[in-house]
Amino acid sequence: MKKELPKVFHQEITKPLHNNEKVFYSSGNREVKEEKNVYQLFETNHIYRTKVKLTLKDKEVEKIVIGRTENNLITFDNEIIAINDIQRIELL
Repeated sequence: MKKELPKVFHQEITKPLHNNEKVFYSSGNREVKEEKNVYQLFETNHIYRTKVKLTLKDKEVEKIVIGRTENNLITFDNEIIAINDIQRIELL
């Protein structure tokens, strides 16, 4: 029992299209906006869910930072990272 789908109206395009000639988007490229220290990171009002790239003493990780205590950063996945272990912070 094969049913045909109903016909859908579509407008014919008769003029040439020139959209997106000057715009390029690639999700594969990643730009680092700026480098900050921990205290500069929390000076702004939009700290909740800030995506950062952290260079620690032994590895590099990309995390979403949601808060800070006296000596630690708190990430979105409830991980606590010691501020003393952080060598570099980059906003993504």
